[in-house]
Amino acid sequence: MKNLFKSKTTREILAFSLLPFGISTVYSIVSTALNMYFTDVLGLSLSMTGIMLAVTKVWDAVNDPLMGMLVDKTNTRWGKCRPYVFWMSGPMILVTAMLFAPVDFGQTGNFIYAIIAYILYYTIYTALDIPNKGLAPLVFPEDKLRVKALSWSNILGSLGSVLPSLLFFTVAGLWGRENQKQGYFFSALFFATIGAVPMFFSAFGFKEKIKIPPKKEKYVDGLKIVFKDKKFIVLTIAMFFSSIVNIGSMFLPYFAKWNCIGVLPIDELCAWIYDTFGVSLQLTSEGLLTPLLQIGSGISYMLSMALIPLFLKKMDKKTLWIGTSIIGIFADIICFVIGVWIVPYNTFAGAVVYMILRFFTNFPVGIMTVLTTAMFSDVVEDLEMRTGKRLEGTVFSFQSLISQISVAIFNALLLNVVDAFGYNVDKMNALTDNLTRPLIQSPTQSFISGGVDYTMLLNVIFFLLTAFGAIGLLLQTIPMFFYKFDEKAQAGRLKAFRAEKERLENEELNALAAESAAEHGGQNA
Repeated sequence: MKNLFKSKTTREILAFSLLPFGISTVYSIVSTALNMYFTDVLGLSLSMTGIMLAVTKVWDAVNDPLMGMLVDKTNTRWGKCRPYVFWMSGPMILVTAMLFAPVDFGQTGNFIYAIIAYILYYTIYTALDIPNKGLAPLVFPEDKLRVKALSWSNILGSLGSVLPSLLFFTVAGLWGRENQKQGYFFSALFFATIGAVPMFFSAFGFKEKIKIPPKKEKYVDGLKIVFKDKKFIVLTIAMFFSSIVNIGSMFLPYFAKWNCIGVLPIDELCAWIYDTFGVSLQLTSEGLLTPLLQIGSGISYMLSMALIPLFLKKMDKKTLWIGTSIIGIFADIICFVIGVWIVPYNTFAGAVVYMILRFFTNFPVGIMTVLTTAMFSDVVEDLEMRTGKRLEGTVFSFQSLISQISVAIFNALLLNVVDAFGYNVDKMNALTDNLTRPLIQSPTQSFISGGVDYTMLLNVIFFLLTAFGAIGLLLQTIPMFFYKFDEKAQAGRLKAFRAEKERLENEELNALAAESAAEHGGQNA
């Protein structure tokens, strides 16, 4: 343990890993709780929330390329991408808190405020995320070391994702026992600080080893280059669908809140804690059940990332992508079938089975998180060798744009689907007042009230949490069969390319030094 930090490379990897930890933390706040905050606290409908997400992505269509161009033209003594970590960490706390601010402007006013706050949030987030994605090949030029760094950085990144997903509602419940808006606001501020502070200090622990001069080319010219690359096209298509694999998890708080009433002994647990420790936990069901339901997926997410270097010793990135996707497809389908027809999800046993199966359904998500960045980094280096141009900003800004568009489209679609099936927080609250049983008796027995089939509604939500992921995995797998890339050959070419580049740079420096010496000699004479 004493020798852990003696290696400069180890220290650099650990410092580098704090950046995705911070970014994942602030992103997880939004992905975990924002929809629930908008619909069940601010009073926006699911369809309004979906419209808001779609509107904000119009700005992203402009913001991401602009950020890519800015990164490509950046040239400071701190590097190309690293300065944005210094500049944007503090504002990230502010915009996250604004997003969850306890406002009360009426439904229309809240809707407008949410759009403005969301745009500000994603502006700052993009200013951190795109440079973060471009940092890996600059800080770790060697492919093996870069994969190792990405694996460890994504392990810490997954920890950042897990923290809000497990604890956000619990913290919100403790801070806002009598005021939900206040609880959500302080919880968002708390986790945003946990994410942004380590992110800021991480930038002191690593340096960019590859020095890239600012680009004079137009962003469009860079796009023309990358769009001629078949590998880039295939990866972009695969990533579009990869972004939606886990999107159904945004409904987990809804599932916990409405399905698990009386299924897991929440009231009894809170009473036992109070009787034993004298601590009163006035928590909502989503506050305690959401983290319980996430345990399996959280462990799986981190474990899969830790095992990637081991997997890549046995197979290439393409094979790993396809193999884990196939496993995930079957796991998602099995989870849905078991939860509806074998061990009903609205029973204690069903909830336990769901927690266990989430370990297998979430395993591919961790793999894809690492592989996406690693494979796009391969494309960046391949393009540099073939064209002489380094296009991190162009490649990763477009990647981010496609990912955001994908999430926005399917997020809005799924929210409107659930809305169409009759989701209404006021009606459901009225049904569940003083209820000591699940909202529905069985996933196979219809329960209709006020014109809404609540069995169908919860089945739809459960489908989105499970089998919908299989659709995303299938769609992301198909393009990968057309991905052609020899990683071993790439490593050899890259080593030779960098050696030749270093030789030419040294020759140029020696020539300049000789010229300078001659000038000074002539002056002295």
